[in-house]
Amino acid sequence: MTSPYEIALRLQTVKYFKSLAVLVFDYCIKLEAEISLTWGRKWDFIRILFVVARYTPFVDIPVDLIYSLGPTSPQLCLSLYQVISWFNVFGTIAAESLLLVRTYTLWGKNRVLLIALLLLALGCIAGSAVVGAEALSWFNYQDPPLGTSGCYQTQRIAIYAVNYALLVLFETVILCLNVFQAWRRRKQQSNHLIMRLYWDGIFYVLCILAMSLANIIIIGFLPSEYAESLDTLQLVFHSVLSSRLLFNLRAIMKRRHEQAILVMRMDSDGSDIPLR
Repeated sequence: MTSPYEIALRLQTVKYFKSLAVLVFDYCIKLEAEISLTWGRKWDFIRILFVVARYTPFVDIPVDLIYSLGPTSPQLCLSLYQVISWFNVFGTIAAESLLLVRTYTLWGKNRVLLIALLLLALGCIAGSAVVGAEALSWFNYQDPPLGTSGCYQTQRIAIYAVNYALLVLFETVILCLNVFQAWRRRKQQSNHLIMRLYWDGIFYVLCILAMSLANIIIIGFLPSEYAESLDTLQLVFHSVLSSRLLFNLRAIMKRRHEQAILVMRMDSDGSDIPLR
């Protein structure tokens, strides 16, 4: 039987994984890119997805800190957890939607592929909704041991691993599509900017996929006190990496546009300056 001291130590360890500092640091170093590449643009579907994915963690993490450090009332803990869960869902869907749109664009806006990915995404969302509804009846909060602060969920809710398994499924499909397209175009595509776009996407999806797999392992196999170690960090990863994908895409499109203008000027001037 696990001692109260071991439980308290595990709960305290989980608190160190709250990732507000990571989010704020990334926002500061990428603020210039965000201003130049996204601010001032019209409010289309892509920008709405970006804003939701980018800024959801700024609401989710403070609520999660209150959940981890503040109350011990079972009803308040459950309410806070539901708020965290909804923000997590919205942020994750927005980030994964950016990956979907990016993949659709790199595949030449293939409508058949778009329909297939949308059906897969809707299936994953529906599965997550069923899991969430089923898990609500399993929550059981108690006072944390040894006077530690925050909400203490006593029961392992291993069914939440299904949500991350669905994420793994979707992200694996996205990864395979990106790898296949990069491999298929490796000889056809001489523009290194486009190839960089492919491989950046592959690297970022691998990072997100690794985080999803880590959450499955933690929820399914480690003590229940560790179950919430990486859920907020995963939301931050989605926000940071999906935003960087959009920044890279916009930067490459901007450079290609500038190159096209330069070529037009060279043609009109009759100059013979080589382009890199």
